[in-house]
Amino acid sequence: MIPRTISQRLSLAAGLVLASTACDTEVVNPGRVQESFLLEPAAQEAIVKGIGRAMAEAQNWVGYTGAAITREIHPSGSTGSFGIQVEWQNGDLDYETINTHWNTSQRARWWGGDGIAKITETGTDDQSLLAEANLWSGYAYRLLGENFCESVIDGQAAGHRSVYMDRAMERFTQAANLGTGDMARAAVAARASVKAFMGDWAGATADAATVPDDFVWHLPYYATEGDATRNRIQWASQAEPYKAHTVKFTKYETYGLSNENPDGDPRVPFRVTDETGDAAVQCCGQVPWWPQTKYEDSGSDIPLSKGAEMRLIEAEAMLVAGDWQGAMSKINALRTAVGMAEAEAANAAEAWTALYFERGVVLWLEGRRLGDFFRWNRDGRPGSFDPLERPSGNQNEGSHLVKQDLCFPISRGERETNPNISTVP
Repeated sequence: MIPRTISQRLSLAAGLVLASTACDTEVVNPGRVQESFLLEPAAQEAIVKGIGRAMAEAQNWVGYTGAAITREIHPSGSTGSFGIQVEWQNGDLDYETINTHWNTSQRARWWGGDGIAKITETGTDDQSLLAEANLWSGYAYRLLGENFCESVIDGQAAGHRSVYMDRAMERFTQAANLGTGDMARAAVAARASVKAFMGDWAGATADAATVPDDFVWHLPYYATEGDATRNRIQWASQAEPYKAHTVKFTKYETYGLSNENPDGDPRVPFRVTDETGDAAVQCCGQVPWWPQTKYEDSGSDIPLSKGAEMRLIEAEAMLVAGDWQGAMSKINALRTAVGMAEAEAANAAEAWTALYFERGVVLWLEGRRLGDFFRWNRDGRPGSFDPLERPSGNQNEGSHLVKQDLCFPISRGERETNPNISTVP
């Protein structure tokens, strides 16, 4: 785990704090900041942290709802505030319900581009700031590309989602060129994931090979009163005040590490309780509340790139090339490293099934599963998934998913304000 240095943590202030003297420690909110002040070198660090904070808020919304749709978690409580709405409980990403997901993601995208432009226009002697701005901006574009059905850029007509991925690639390449150390490595790892999503397996494996097994780059969160800076997945299952989701009724409930399953996989930790969620759920009434413990408090950081994912990119490239035995060796190296028994496969389809499962474990609750489901479906990959993470077609059995939308649509708000997009999906 990478230590969170001051330069890696996001600013909690939305504006700039200007101190008149070195001895004056009083913090005053100056309110709105004139545009001209943002073109001062002193504003650049705040701009960069603002981009990161916007990315964190978008990740909060998209990652949490995506986890419900893919059944990384199961609803166990209220539908308001930090709950899972009825539509999402059924697997339906209706354009009427995802305005906040759309708005926060688009804001992160826009702030990234605007901030990079301001820093570039002003000029900087600290290239690490420009590298970091490009890195957070790249992650914002990747979030959009992996999770949203279509692209929309600043009021233009809808386009292919690959537009987001092309921009993510540009940002990550800039961050890799300008940054050093872990920041540059994070950019290369993130770029590998984008190349994999787009089917550039030669490029993806070349980037992945440079990232060591133990590397992790986190998105910081903070245990504060501000919703935007708290880890939303953790806060929604913290018991005080919410018990909105559970590991019960997911494929992980008998596989993951819990107080009743000490031999489970440590990468999928949760706690078994005799409590129920904080409200009745449409499919099942009162649901047993088994909270995830991967994120221990609302200040827990979320991994965005890591070496274990790079090894799975290499394994998937082998599967695409027909080397399923080599892919299984990569998968099992990850499993033995955490003390788990090796997975078995007798053919290519079973090896794909093993890959689907392992990526679900390695990237659990990191906001990546919905994008994986989309691209595997897009590419017609073989193999199968656990019944508890795919639609059962019935609210009363199996996964309780009636359907499973694999991407977020353009929101109602965008449709009503953008003259280049139809108001009806």
